[in-house]
Amino acid sequence: MNVSSFARHIGVGDQTVRGVVVMRRNKPGYDFLLKVVRAFDWLDTDWLITGEGNMVRSLKQQPDAAPVTDQVDALLTIIREKDERIEQLIRENTLLRHNP
Repeated sequence: MNVSSFARHIGVGDQTVRGVVVMRRNKPGYDFLLKVVRAFDWLDTDWLITGEGNMVRSLKQQPDAAPVTDQVDALLTIIREKDERIEQLIRENTLLRHNP
């Protein structure tokens, strides 16, 4: 799967995927990760977020998706909150630099 087809599959623009995957310029945010998780239901979310464990979700986890979905939602909420806090700190830093 190339960048364009991956971007179409998860529902984002090519440049968004390039910035995260190819150029590693941006970190994936909440919305990006949520789209990946929803597009690839076989993907193990722990692996996606931490890089640990197996990339493919075990068969035991697939039939009962509710607990996994709850865990994913909780993790993605944490990531989104951290992204928002980082953006806030960047804004504050910029203001401090321009107003000594």
